This record gives sequence, C-alpha cells and structure tokens, in this order.
Amino acid sequence: MATGNAGSMTQRHPVIIAMAAGLIAGAAASASDRLLDRLVSERQKRRDRLVREAPAHQAAGPHFAAKIAGRKLNRKEKECARAAFGVLYGLGWGAIHGGLRRRFPVLSRWGGLPFALPFFFACDGVIAPALGVSPGLNRVPWQPSVKEMGNHIAWTLVAELVHRVVGKER
Repeated sequence: MATGNAGSMTQRHPVIIAMAAGLIAGAAASASDRLLDRLVSERQKRRDRLVREAPAHQAAGPHFAAKIAGRKLNRKEKECARAAFGVLYGLGWGAIHGGLRRRFPVLSRWGGLPFALPFFFACDGVIAPALGVSPGLNRVPWQPSVKEMGNHIAWTLVAELVHRVVGKER
C-alpha cells in the first residue's frame, strides 16, 4: 500500500515503474526510428526490403497475429497488431530491463549503454531470426541495422531516464 509519496511508491511497485518506463521508451524509440530512417539511403532501404518486409519490431505483431488468426491480415489488422505488439514489447522489455538493472547496476551506467547493445543483439540478432520474424543480422544491410541499434539505444536511454526521475535512483 503506497503512502502517497513517490519514494515509497517506487519501493513498493518497481515492476509497475519498469513497465511504464518500457512503454514511454517505446514511444521514444518510435520517434527515434522516424528520425534515424532519414539517414538510411534509398539504396540500403531497397536492399533491406529484398530480405525482409519490415524491421523486426514492425513485422513481429502482424507475424504473430497472422499465425494466431490462421490467415493473412488486412492493412487495418496489421496496424492493430503492430500497436498491440508495441505495447506488449514495452511492458515486457520494461520489466526485464527494470529487473536486470536492479540486479546488475552496471547495466544502468552511461545511460544504459551496457544494456542497450546486448538488447539490440538479443532482439535483432537472436530472438527475431529464431522466431522467423526477420533474417539474421548478417543478411540485413548495415545502415538499417545501425538504425535499429540506435533505436535500442534510444529505448534504453529513455527507460533509464524514467527510472532515474520516477525512481529517484542512480
């Protein structure tokens, strides 16, 4: 039961704060994606589309929703699936990030960079290819990969900021 001040709430609800941090970080990563996309050349974008329909974070929701539905999705359903996946991704990775940064404080240093880089390689290099959402990093052109790494850095930086502001820590 919270007493009303932010300090006691963070002590009693760290998972809620972590999940909120993940959602806020997801919104920031979406903005980062739009900004960084401008730096990817048209040639690299064309090469990227030859190996995958979309980056893993954009393809995952429709990929899983189509499997659940047992059919191809229309455009509106794909948009809803992307949004739902974005929320679940933010909540899930927010909780994971929050737990890991508490257990291993070094992960929160330098704006979370020690978490961001393994986070990118885990998501884009291992999890997405293993689940059939995206090809391995060796098949994705370098500029889109660097853009995705930048998005993971932005996500982690914002999640760290939320923890530091709301959690009054580190």
